Amino acid sequence: MASLAFGAPAMAQSVTPSPDTPKAAVSGEVSGALAAGSTLTISVDATMPGGYEGLDLVEVFVRSGDRELEHLRYDIDDNQLLVGDVEIAVGTGSVATGEYLAVSGSKVVNTTGAGNLSFTVDASVVRALPEGSRFVLSVTDDFDVTVTTTRQLEQPQDDGLTLGTVVTVVVVALLAGGFLGNLFASHRRPPAKLSVYGTIARRIETERKPVAGR
Repeated sequence: MASLAFGAPAMAQSVTPSPDTPKAAVSGEVSGALAAGSTLTISVDATMPGGYEGLDLVEVFVRSGDRELEHLRYDIDDNQLLVGDVEIAVGTGSVATGEYLAVSGSKVVNTTGAGNLSFTVDASVVRALPEGSRFVLSVTDDFDVTVTTTRQLEQPQDDGLTLGTVVTVVVVALLAGGFLGNLFASHRRPPAKLSVYGTIARRIETERKPVAGR
């Protein structure tokens, strides 16, 4: 009886990007404060040639030195956000709290269009982050290719008075005071001068008085 020969099952072929495969680009910014009770606004902007649908993940790594303090992971297709070990649905009132940051699903905004994706999250700082903490912003495409950029907190402008500002204000005040003093002195009313008409009237009055003995 003839035996039947069966070929080996075909192995699944993995898809790998070619050198000419378009790659994503990422940028972003972080603003707010690192102190406990503050709010950090983290924005990640990504572009993907061929359409944002080619993107898979948006991630934010908070690092200090060699330590990773916090990790936010947004699954674009599932619209799910992972903070630490807690996962929530974006757009809901659920809150995910990590070691340093807490995020409500209602505080996440994801905007897409053509080849652009913009992801913004307002995170509450539940534990103060160290000064100099870095925020690594990354996007990963469907080929598991990841691109990153690193940001540090954008410090707000200091509106307080500096020593130079105080000195300038004092000098201007002194100069203004001297100028006003001179101006006041120059406008002070001079002593009243003897009127010519008054002198003539007194002389006429004197001449009209009778002389004693006449």
